[in-house]
Amino acid sequence: MIYSFKVLQKYQLSQLILLVFLVIILVIGAVPGYITGKWSWENIPKITNLKDLKTIREDGLTIPGWRRISHKQIVIANQKWLLQTVNNENQSVELLLLIQNGPEDQPQVEWMDINGFRRWKTDSHQRVNFSLELASDSGNTGSRKQSISNIEARFFRGWTNQQTCAVMQWYAWPGGGSPEPGDWFWTDRLAMASKKRIPWVAVSILLPVEPLADIDPYLPQLESLGPKIQASLIKAMVNDPTL
Repeated sequence: MIYSFKVLQKYQLSQLILLVFLVIILVIGAVPGYITGKWSWENIPKITNLKDLKTIREDGLTIPGWRRISHKQIVIANQKWLLQTVNNENQSVELLLLIQNGPEDQPQVEWMDINGFRRWKTDSHQRVNFSLELASDSGNTGSRKQSISNIEARFFRGWTNQQTCAVMQWYAWPGGGSPEPGDWFWTDRLAMASKKRIPWVAVSILLPVEPLADIDPYLPQLESLGPKIQASLIKAMVNDPTL
């Protein structure tokens, strides 16, 4: 009993030491910002081609093999989204795209914002994966450079009394994609070590289906559309017309 009490005391002391150490690090990092008025985020690298991304929100996204029916800007949770309808072989799909606005912009609660905007119930949640292989010019050598993007997305059924949709969502960035904001965060922080930044776009595909229908049969269609959307976004992100 006495031994257990001593172990507990030692464990609590270790926690206290760790807490004090973290507080010291936090203070050391924060004080210079207070004194000088210069915060670290003011000196972060710029995001290249952000202007090209914003053009997508205004002009719509071009997707190979899909015809653009309509596009417009809408406001969801005080953010400007692109709402676009595309068609392929009499199948219409809605796209909701949130383009990063500036270097301080980070993905956060976009999926919750869409849930509130659509006012739907959701179920049949699962994670899906697809990949995208791109080839681009590697400079004056005339050779082609291959790159592969592995994307994870959330796939679920969203429904109201009026409509049911098969939905696929992810944050897209050059080299990959994920529905988790933290995955982009660490990818971006790693790039900042090389004085670079990783742009992002929140992608939501809404495929109307029969009321409360099983959505699994529609997954191959969305997995086919997903790489085309990713490729079109990367083309704007890296400004490479050969993609």
